[in-house]
Amino acid sequence: MRPHPIQTTTSPSEIYERFMVPAMFAEWSKVLLGLVTPHPGDRVLDLACGTGIVARTAAPMVQPGGEVIGLDFNAAQIATARLIDPSIEWREGDAASLPFAHQKFDLVVCQQGFQFFPDGVQAVKEIHRVLQPGGRVAISVWSSIEKCPGYPALVHALERRVGSSAASLIQMKGESTEISRLFADGGFPNVDVVTRSVDASYSSAEEFTRAIVVGAIMRRTDAQFSEETLGLMAADVGPELAQYVGENGLAFPIEALLLTARK
Repeated sequence: MRPHPIQTTTSPSEIYERFMVPAMFAEWSKVLLGLVTPHPGDRVLDLACGTGIVARTAAPMVQPGGEVIGLDFNAAQIATARLIDPSIEWREGDAASLPFAHQKFDLVVCQQGFQFFPDGVQAVKEIHRVLQPGGRVAISVWSSIEKCPGYPALVHALERRVGSSAASLIQMKGESTEISRLFADGGFPNVDVVTRSVDASYSSAEEFTRAIVVGAIMRRTDAQFSEETLGLMAADVGPELAQYVGENGLAFPIEALLLTARK
């Protein structure tokens, strides 16, 4: 049997870009930016940019005269982003202490990173600080795990093959009231929160399992998994997601909360 292209020894950032971006994040980038519509001349910060799909999507929208900067705390992610598109400025940095001047940006966007910030309120305060008056912010976070049916299957496999501590690494618990409160405490008393659902599409349940474990969990944590464990988890996930498998592979709905606000 040929090895699966997603192995535990493969670069997590490479897996994220090669598999997770086309499966989910490319489409979600369009949804997120569609709420705030970057304009020519805008200065945009893609916060927790990962390998840069939101920044790359926004870059042509702000021309002529605009600027997009991508920032992430993960050096490997930033290195991958630079390789993909060296025309964009990529910075390594902390959301709680942004390395930018006051009122530098017209728009700050953050796709599926906010829920991992250790201090959400401080991150919001920093967003508020670097936005010019009238500037906009848009973030997305996954909704509850029940609204994203691929992930309960993965949680069950992690619990069975590794343990409850590993299962807790799947963080999908977005609540609109909690997000609104964090932004109010950080300086944005008036926010709008909407929900959207987009299908996540992978070639198989095994590809989904391997992509999330290597490209997401191993990318942002110190967790390590053996190839044997990864194979066992994929075998567990398959039957649970059988109803979502069709002739084009695996596709299941995944819901996100999208918050927008203006300074």
